[in-house]
Amino acid sequence: MKTFTFIKALIPSLMLLATFQRGESLYVPRTDSSSAPITGGQDGCANIHNTFMKAGTESFPFSDIKSCYESFAFDNKRRTDTLDTMKKLYTGFYAFTDLAKEQPVQGLDYKAMDLISEIDGLSQKSYANDFEFTTDATNLVSQLKDPHTLFFPICYTRFAFTQRLALYATVSQDGTQKIKVFKDSTESQNDDCEVDRIDGVAAIDAITQFARDNIFVSKDLGVRFNLALASLALQNGTYLLQPRSSQFTLRMVLPDKETTTYDLKCGTNTKTITRNWEAVINNPDDLNKFTDAKSYWNNFCANPPSDEKNQPPKEPESPPDVQPVRNVGKEPNVTSTTRKNKRKYHTKKDKKPHDKYCNVAYPIDPLTVNRDLLKSLSPTVNIDNLVFDAKIAQFYTLDNDVGVAVIATYDVGNEITSDTILSAFSNIQAGFKKLADSGAKKLVLDMSNNEGGLTVLSHFVNSLLFPGANPSLPTDFRLNDIVKGAILKASNGTNSIFTFSEYLKVDAKEFDNVNDFLASKFIENDIGNINGFFTASQSSLPWKSSDMIMLTNGFCGSSCASTSLLLSELHGVKSVAVGGFPNTPLSFSSFPGGQVFLLDDPLKRGFDLKTNFNSLELSNEPDFPKDMPTNTMLTFTVRKAFSTANPDQVLEYSFIPSTNHIFFDESSIRDPSKLWSQASTFI
Repeated sequence: MKTFTFIKALIPSLMLLATFQRGESLYVPRTDSSSAPITGGQDGCANIHNTFMKAGTESFPFSDIKSCYESFAFDNKRRTDTLDTMKKLYTGFYAFTDLAKEQPVQGLDYKAMDLISEIDGLSQKSYANDFEFTTDATNLVSQLKDPHTLFFPICYTRFAFTQRLALYATVSQDGTQKIKVFKDSTESQNDDCEVDRIDGVAAIDAITQFARDNIFVSKDLGVRFNLALASLALQNGTYLLQPRSSQFTLRMVLPDKETTTYDLKCGTNTKTITRNWEAVINNPDDLNKFTDAKSYWNNFCANPPSDEKNQPPKEPESPPDVQPVRNVGKEPNVTSTTRKNKRKYHTKKDKKPHDKYCNVAYPIDPLTVNRDLLKSLSPTVNIDNLVFDAKIAQFYTLDNDVGVAVIATYDVGNEITSDTILSAFSNIQAGFKKLADSGAKKLVLDMSNNEGGLTVLSHFVNSLLFPGANPSLPTDFRLNDIVKGAILKASNGTNSIFTFSEYLKVDAKEFDNVNDFLASKFIENDIGNINGFFTASQSSLPWKSSDMIMLTNGFCGSSCASTSLLLSELHGVKSVAVGGFPNTPLSFSSFPGGQVFLLDDPLKRGFDLKTNFNSLELSNEPDFPKDMPTNTMLTFTVRKAFSTANPDQVLEYSFIPSTNHIFFDESSIRDPSKLWSQASTFI
């Protein structure tokens, strides 16, 4: 039986780079630090180091981070090389370069733009330092509102910025929307106070404008508004503040100014509080990696040319069979369980030590937010009637014959093997079976804050709920000369994301030849394996589409959107979205994309566009993007997904609102089970 391809989302939404093992570097720094482009003046990076050494703290003044970030001189050649790489990447491979120019359909909110022209515009601007230029490049890409496509500078994202409080929104029966304090970890007496004004501007207006300009997790402004505010998510079995939420008061990038003033109404009293931005290191190990601006640059910002890199243990020249970036290779054959047949992803025991090359300890996700900080801003959540914990999902029963499946993620972690995928299949199936055995007549599928993961798990859930139906969304590449050339070159059997034999026609049949593939949309080749699991497990569930409802806050992205959109389009499953704005429809999913990919994997494991093109002997083509001159991760949507109902409808640029709409109150914002009960009334 053939192995099948899969998609793993990079987040989010910022859901970026789930490919990295904990404790690994994202790059190999220079051994010669003489080239660090220091501007002179006060060394904020040294101040951070000195504070850490004296006090052992993980939090630092805003002014020191700002000074550290602004320590590095602007270099025109670095800008030229950066913009050249961006233009070649987006011209050659970004699936939505043309669609981004079109005005948004009604219901969506983003800036239509000619991305290449906008990149050219950055070449004409003057900059005082590297941070200013990098911020402009980052903001430009973020205006696409496509969290699969990010310009993510490792240099300027090592700290989170917090005001030690989080906010939320309520809507009264008359439609009045208010902003309130979700949790203030400094002054708890402020909890649930109404926020009237922020820096002199009406609170609703201030947060709406911030969501419009600064948040990019969705093309739906209502979803972005939700992510500006507090939201709880199931994380490793515990409900905590979602790391991508509360972006108005918890930021990954340096805020524009040092303080924010809030005018509060607490019962009959009013008060004004002013909060400084405080910087908290996201990965505490990073504090051991620099002593001043020069060492900070060389450990977080520099990206030496390939011939200067002392590489970690070399990976194969061609992409490996098992690739953990979204849909970039083959998955393990989940029907094979013997040691001989089992293909393994890189586990810790498989890896050779390379500490002498990798000087920067780094968590799995470059967008990781300090977990202790998230805990300090999260309430205690205790929900009764848990019937099964599937690790990536939990299953509950409510009193009125309602079962609840909280599908928190489709990510199984770092070790992707046939065993881990089979285990996820079995656990998810067992959870749904427990609900059926408990007598649940109705089913709430809570997919709020699900950032995606392995699309094979999305397809598995789709097939589990609706056996025999198509579990996949049709997709296609951006078919220009460079991509067509790669597809034609890969047709000789080279292992690549461009190898047509790794995909199926939309009707699940194999392609006859490469020209047939070039003329068609296609799906991932995982249906046979999923059906094989069901044949062996004798699975059947009692619910029809009319017995189900999907619940989300709109932040059901990537492979989660693959589930929610397909269940809605093909099977008519209703949805209920929570939050957003009153009297304004809200999407129940975001960024369905199609396939996200990485330009260059710094660990050289083969999970990137550069390795794919090297394997095809095409990386020297003049239109292929060169290495980034700084330690910047470039992810991009390389395939676009289409509607199953309307074959030419690109889902990323479609507004698909929920069939029902509810809002948070003081209780349900802190207790998801209240939302489950509300959602169940629509079934």
